[in-house]
Amino acid sequence: MRTLRAPIAKTSPGFAAMLSGLFPGLGQMYHGRWVRGILMILIPIFVVLLTGAFIAIADPLTGLVLRNAPAFTFLVAAAFLTYHLFVVADAFAGKLRGMRSLRGRGIADYLMLGAVCLALVGFYGAAYRGSAPWAGLFAKVFAPIANQPLLGAGSLQEQPLPSWSGTERLNILLLGIDARPGDTTSQNTDTMIVLSLDPVNKTAAMLSLPRDIYVNRPGMLTDKINAAYAFGGADLSRRVVEDLLGIRINAYALVDFEAFTKIVNTVGGVIVDVHRPVRDESYPTTDYGVERIDITAGPQLMDGVTALRFARSRHDSNDYSRAARQQLVISSLRTKLSEGDFLRGLPGIVDNVGSAVQTNFDPANIIPLARFGSGIPGDAIRSEVLYPCGGDYPHCELNYSGSDGGFFLLPDRSKVRDFAASIFYDPQVKAEGASIEVRNAGGRAGMAQSIADRLAERAYAVSIVTNGATARSAVLVRNSAKRYTANALAAQLGGLPVDALPSGESSPADIVVRVGSDFRGLATDLAR
Repeated sequence: MRTLRAPIAKTSPGFAAMLSGLFPGLGQMYHGRWVRGILMILIPIFVVLLTGAFIAIADPLTGLVLRNAPAFTFLVAAAFLTYHLFVVADAFAGKLRGMRSLRGRGIADYLMLGAVCLALVGFYGAAYRGSAPWAGLFAKVFAPIANQPLLGAGSLQEQPLPSWSGTERLNILLLGIDARPGDTTSQNTDTMIVLSLDPVNKTAAMLSLPRDIYVNRPGMLTDKINAAYAFGGADLSRRVVEDLLGIRINAYALVDFEAFTKIVNTVGGVIVDVHRPVRDESYPTTDYGVERIDITAGPQLMDGVTALRFARSRHDSNDYSRAARQQLVISSLRTKLSEGDFLRGLPGIVDNVGSAVQTNFDPANIIPLARFGSGIPGDAIRSEVLYPCGGDYPHCELNYSGSDGGFFLLPDRSKVRDFAASIFYDPQVKAEGASIEVRNAGGRAGMAQSIADRLAERAYAVSIVTNGATARSAVLVRNSAKRYTANALAAQLGGLPVDALPSGESSPADIVVRVGSDFRGLATDLAR
């Protein structure tokens, strides 16, 4: 008696190949090979996680990948394509083995297999073309990081990359270097701007430092501030600016003239509203000659060369108006970038600029930083310059000093730090919004009001100034939810103690700043 067998379900090899082309392993599952299909899915995931972890942990390999990012990207794309083609071929073959078993496939199956293979080649080719510029971003912009020595002083282990949580204020030192082709001696910073981003309140600020500021800090620098880079590179420039302003500089970005010109040209130029004509009969050229430039007033589209001339010229006016023009160009560049698809164009910009732009910023933070910076409204960006006293300026922090030794600007350190504090305030303080009472408790007449005015300039919400019984200076907290602001106030006020508001005292404010006869001054006054 003949045994009856269940009919075998027929499957389409071409359809199986298409399924695995859409997602590796689906074709195998379609044939009923579930274990093999699951393995086809898990193998690349496991390999990617293991390789990524190994690269991240092994510092020499990390530097090698970063320095050769475009080539590494090509190898990754080629490896994924090879694996995907193998999975598709395996799905097409099904449970059969050997070339003789493939002879029963129909022409339609082979046509579908060919179409799937061509589609995969096109897909991975497009993926590589799209990712290669991003790989160039890491390879070129962060080349100084990748090329740092792995052992000894200044190594990556001793100096971790500056990172950004996306919630605290970020201060970046922008350095424009006067570097000319073939000249290794001209390394002064033509531009020094501190760019500060406040992610909590979605604002930003720029503060330009005139290059003639004289720094007299033996052991660090005794020269004009623009010479710091020539003596100690970007790190010395950062430390000098931190010491001058009394703030923390999180990272730096170094741009030479060629890079600046390329950036502007890559975005198609910038529209700048020139407030007054710029005429310079002796604008310096790269071959150490001079040329005449004439830029008319009014809105105009500037290419890279024109924007650089507009930002650099100083003979027709002075260093302070030039600083304002530099900030205007930076703002115009930010506006141009925010109008288009910034993130899509960023790799192309970096690819064109190359290693002429250098930074020590953590590569992992570049995308959120770029997205945040391009989204800040133009009216939320504050532009400031340190000005000399004795002129018609809105404020002054520098003093003229001219002699046979040259022209200098001597900084009034307390004024400079006070002004910097008013710009680079703590965003969490403003977000907390604590109301503050400044109470005179034995201090000299007018001191409480003076302190209240200066705190208000730093974004502290001073609501009332009063007189009280004589007592020692302190920061008293009525609302414990505002403790962060209280601690920040204590630091601003020279390290005052922070206590709870005594039960016998009352105040309509969240925090009371008690100013006694022992009050020494704000921290910036004590840092002269």
